[in-house]
Amino acid sequence: MLKKLYHLTEQGTKEIYKAAAWMTVYELLCALSVVPIFCALYEMIQVYIGAKECTSSVGLYIVATIIFMLLIFLSYKKMYRKKYISAGTENNHLRMAVADKLRKLPEDFLTKKDLSDLTSTIMDDIGTIDGALTNSIAEFIAGIASGIILILVMAFINIKLTLWLAACLPLAVLAMSLSNAVSGKTNLKNRNLKLGVTEGIQEYLENIKTLRSSNSMVSYQKMLDSRINRIVPRLVLYEFLAGSCISIAYNIMRLGIGFVTIYGAKMLVNGEISSFVYLAFLLMSVRLYEPLSQAAETLGALINSLVAARRIGEILDHEEMDGVKEIAPASYDIEFKNVDFGYEDEAVLKDISFVAKQGEYTALVGPSGSGKSTITKLAARFWDADAGTVTVGGVDVSKVDPETLLKLYSIVFQNVTLFHDTIYNNILVGDKNATREQVLKAAEDAQCMSFIEKLPDGIDTVIGENGHTLSGGERQRLSIARAFLKDAPIILLDESTASLDPETETSIQAALERLTEGKTVLMIAHRLRTIEGCHQIIVLEEGKVVGAGTHAELMESCQCYKKIQHYQKEMDI
Repeated sequence: MLKKLYHLTEQGTKEIYKAAAWMTVYELLCALSVVPIFCALYEMIQVYIGAKECTSSVGLYIVATIIFMLLIFLSYKKMYRKKYISAGTENNHLRMAVADKLRKLPEDFLTKKDLSDLTSTIMDDIGTIDGALTNSIAEFIAGIASGIILILVMAFINIKLTLWLAACLPLAVLAMSLSNAVSGKTNLKNRNLKLGVTEGIQEYLENIKTLRSSNSMVSYQKMLDSRINRIVPRLVLYEFLAGSCISIAYNIMRLGIGFVTIYGAKMLVNGEISSFVYLAFLLMSVRLYEPLSQAAETLGALINSLVAARRIGEILDHEEMDGVKEIAPASYDIEFKNVDFGYEDEAVLKDISFVAKQGEYTALVGPSGSGKSTITKLAARFWDADAGTVTVGGVDVSKVDPETLLKLYSIVFQNVTLFHDTIYNNILVGDKNATREQVLKAAEDAQCMSFIEKLPDGIDTVIGENGHTLSGGERQRLSIARAFLKDAPIILLDESTASLDPETETSIQAALERLTEGKTVLMIAHRLRTIEGCHQIIVLEEGKVVGAGTHAELMESCQCYKKIQHYQKEMDI
């Protein structure tokens, strides 16, 4: 149950249970440590009332106490190491498991999730579970286990007093069980409110330049302040609801001490029990409720961790995109056969069919929203088609592991992602095994050297988060350099020259012609003059293919293509 609930490994689950077992031993030793004290107290009373002569047993009690202290220390040390080491190991494993899972999930899952939501899951939710593993789970299990063991032991001494001692426990358990029902929904709402604040802060940081330029900084900060203020009363409400149930359970349990004191005194007066048994129950009842109270106190943290566990489960339990790990396509032709695709209830592509042949340039053109970028993403299996098939060399891409398939592709998308690292390492992403000479050659072919040579450390210059120190065109060229370095048999170009000046664009086109010889090239471009020499142009409108052929053929037969050409010429004028 623990493994499934918190997404633990088999070994981690065993270690947590071992930590709970050692914690149970620790709690029992703490409870039994009152035995030497009780024996000394009882002997003193016996001597005081004249029932026994004074004997020197102090040394024996001191030795027994020292032994108990040593055993308590050793059991706690063992428990501490088991708990914290296993919790740290599981925390690391869980973070990596979530990160690894994300790379295997379809694009539609990631597009539905805000980046701050996923970041919050990896950092905050896993941190919450780490706290539960470290401070709550072992204590809760040990508290319940040691409490039950002590009740059973005391039942052998006197069943009636034990029943009085445990009489309030069912009510306490009921109060604790109501805690999740009473506060669970509030806790979930609080988590969503916190996520809203996180999203707002991330949006604030990402758009701080826009907010400054539009004089919207103050109003946006007030909005963030309002979001934060809405959380405070709900957090107080959650603590009140959860704390009330736990506090009620805690105090109900303590009533058992009163029952033992009153009913035990009556039994002592009636001669049903000896003073030895009465004193033993008074001392042991105090120790009995310590682990049980501790279990009640940790219940709130466990309830809080369940929300985090469910959010992590949404990722880990989501269906992966899998497939065969090795493929041997007959060629590198990309073929779409009667492909339909849509986002939720919105149809994007309808009955798309065409072949992008190896050794040829196939261009996708059409109005914005016609499905051009979606086609390139389907070709690389970022999504799976709703109907029809997409094949590479006759191999259905939906049957191929995405990472295996992507080894065949070099991709330059419109939105470039760069890392807070050197230019060299950013280009090296294309092929981690490339030599420095190959990286420099790729940078040169992508026309990057003109701006790299002006930087203080050249190609070893750190470019900041997502390359914010570079212009849009420079960032685009680094992305193209990666594609050149990878040298894959299929190249997808999505607006690859959109941010380049005419001179650099011409140079890039010449480099592409040299470096893509014999490869399958599927490209998107709004500047139609850059694709007039393509072997095939696919014209899209409202998710359908309305024309296919060369530039000359389409100018004669495709009204949509002629319309786009006409608009572009007017814009150029």
